[in-house]
Amino acid sequence: MKRTQILVKEEQHNYLVQQAEVNNTSISNVIRKMIDEKMAETINKQSQGGIRMAELAADGPADHKHHDEDLY
Repeated sequence: MKRTQILVKEEQHNYLVQQAEVNNTSISNVIRKMIDEKMAETINKQSQGGIRMAELAADGPADHKHHDEDLY
């Protein structure tokens, strides 16, 4: 693992403390879990966008100027 340091707003810190207490874990673990969930969500969206682009490409040539919208 890599060590990092961040500054959070007071209400964010309070939320992290609360979540750590509720889940009987550390603030660090709460943050890692939140990052993992966001990463999975992003990867899923990008995969779906890639599939959509492939489907459009399979349909034949077209003007796909907005391919970023499908990916992100």
